[in-house]
Amino acid sequence: MKNKIYNYLIHGIFLLLVLGTTSCLTGNLEDIPEFTDAEITDVKFDFRYKDANSTWIDGEPVVKVVRLTVVKTINAAAGTIEVNLSVPAPNASFTNDIRRQVALTNLVGKFNISTAATIEPLDGAPVLGVPGDFSTERKYRVTAADGKTKKDWTVKVNPLPIINP
Repeated sequence: MKNKIYNYLIHGIFLLLVLGTTSCLTGNLEDIPEFTDAEITDVKFDFRYKDANSTWIDGEPVVKVVRLTVVKTINAAAGTIEVNLSVPAPNASFTNDIRRQVALTNLVGKFNISTAATIEPLDGAPVLGVPGDFSTERKYRVTAADGKTKKDWTVKVNPLPIINP
């Protein structure tokens, strides 16, 4: 009796798996067009620092992130972006001493790009999302979702304003 119940249970599960993993769609489906845009539509920059006054359970300092104010000019036709940054005012954990450490050589760049596109650094440009050096013009290649359309972009971050105590 137990074997029969076990067999029915196994066969029932198998039948559910077979029916659940099949599709009613057979063909003649509409082809969805591939995106051909290879644009950078927005840029953001952050500064990361270790807060000595805040630690994890293992004693390591917490890494804090400060979003820099960005004023940008995007010239899509020329594939250029010019960026002016300003550093926020100090606060309880982002002190003047830490604020003075913000430099073009230790910024985290983040770019918004066209739908389903990819981006890669060129000529030694920093990888986006990790601290890198933006003290010189940097080049990036955006590849559209179609895999064929490619566009090279030049990003220039102007010098930071001098931070006085």
